Amino acid sequence: MNILIIDRRAYLHWIRNIRQGLATRTAILRALKSDQWVTASRISTKVNVTAGTVSYHLRNMEREDIVDRDPEGTGWRLGNFDQTALTDYVLKRKKKA
Repeated sequence: MNILIIDRRAYLHWIRNIRQGLATRTAILRALKSDQWVTASRISTKVNVTAGTVSYHLRNMEREDIVDRDPEGTGWRLGNFDQTALTDYVLKRKKKA
């Protein structure tokens, strides 16, 4: 039996979460840092998928405030990930929808 350990931030609310996508997003999250900008190309070499695939997942994670995009367009990094009360989280999602 092959056990897949998924980072909880890899589970997204706005798209269908299939096993391969969860595994890819987990690998991307492991390649990111919170204090440095990393390009999609560089991440793609670390996780062994195309830069386009990495960009697709990064844009989806950005939409859910998991990662941040560099305003100058030079890369990505982990976003501020805070523990929040479930009620605050649900209210925030309702406002976005």
